[in-house]
Amino acid sequence: MGKSIRITGVWLLVLAFYMPLMAQKNIAFADGVNKQKELNLSDVASGVRYIPLETTTESLLDKDILDVTFTADYLFVCDYVNLFQFTPEGKFVRKIGKAGEGPGEYTQSIMAVTYDEDAKQIFMSDFRKGKVLVYSFDGKYLYDIETQRGSMTTYRDKTGNLFGVTNEYLYSKDKRGKELFVYNTKGKELYSFHFRPEEGIRYPGIIFTYGILYDHQGSTYYKNPLETTIFRLEGKKRIPVYKLDLSQYEKLSGESDAVIVVDKKANTGTNLPNKAAEKKFNFFNIVETDHGMGIEYAQENERRFAWYDKENGTLCRVRSPKAQWDGFTEDMEGGCAIFPRFIRNNKMIAVLSASILLEKVKPADAKGSLEKLLPDLVEDDNQVLVVAQLK
Repeated sequence: MGKSIRITGVWLLVLAFYMPLMAQKNIAFADGVNKQKELNLSDVASGVRYIPLETTTESLLDKDILDVTFTADYLFVCDYVNLFQFTPEGKFVRKIGKAGEGPGEYTQSIMAVTYDEDAKQIFMSDFRKGKVLVYSFDGKYLYDIETQRGSMTTYRDKTGNLFGVTNEYLYSKDKRGKELFVYNTKGKELYSFHFRPEEGIRYPGIIFTYGILYDHQGSTYYKNPLETTIFRLEGKKRIPVYKLDLSQYEKLSGESDAVIVVDKKANTGTNLPNKAAEKKFNFFNIVETDHGMGIEYAQENERRFAWYDKENGTLCRVRSPKAQWDGFTEDMEGGCAIFPRFIRNNKMIAVLSASILLEKVKPADAKGSLEKLLPDLVEDDNQVLVVAQLK
């Protein structure tokens, strides 16, 4: 009897250890993206609206957008250089902070921004200074948080803790060190995750992508740029949830994104693209819904978009034969292909330039909010947000 109880106890421990691994879903990513498939926006969304961002001398945006976030009363748009505040309808309110070296000023190298809507505070990650600048929603500078230099504070979880990602461990001799650290809004580090390389695995010396953090159903998910597993973070635990199977491309994961060419006469070095790495997958963003998962990645010097259908367990690269770039076919208001960049509060957000809309959309095909904005849109206007309400 006692022996039977002991054996049962051992099996319970074994099951407790292996159950998270058994629950991990394998996604045939490499095989899936070899197939291009057209998906309509109406397959995933119940409605869509186009929001033109007001263009003024103070609100002129660069062409690249880092972040778009809706709060109850505002819309925040960051273009790596500045953070702009708009109304939810796209009317310009103010610019948050300014460039400079003084208190509350940043070095125009914004690499991440996150928000506390309850406290109405903004956390802006200044990559070069190794600081997070904190502002109120009315644009007032509040204080700095000293953080690890070379890191980016990209995420805030439901408890209010801040998450920083870094690639500094890549440059250590044994590739060991912090990859992700968690701290409170006063800058106190609570705990961290360390990268532990696998024996016999070749790792790149230079990569241009960082770890990905995202929220789904109130939980925090994380993918390291050197690994193909997506983990759910539960405190200090990392629970494997998805595995991206790269198949024959797995061997390319060890290739550096760039090679260093040294000019011995000038005693200088230059990073040049590594041709051997062109076919490797670089992952930039993951957006997850109840029904599917969107994965933004790059391959062969092209940004691409894949969609994983949770219900049937299939993945494909999303692109219409008629479209010039990846994304959902906009079959709701007559726009051009929608490449999702963000998911916020069950809204999927894409960004389109005014010139692209004017070039690609036929006024006779436009409906709803798109039809209303086209007559007043000019080529040099700020970007237009496409906000799809997910089913």
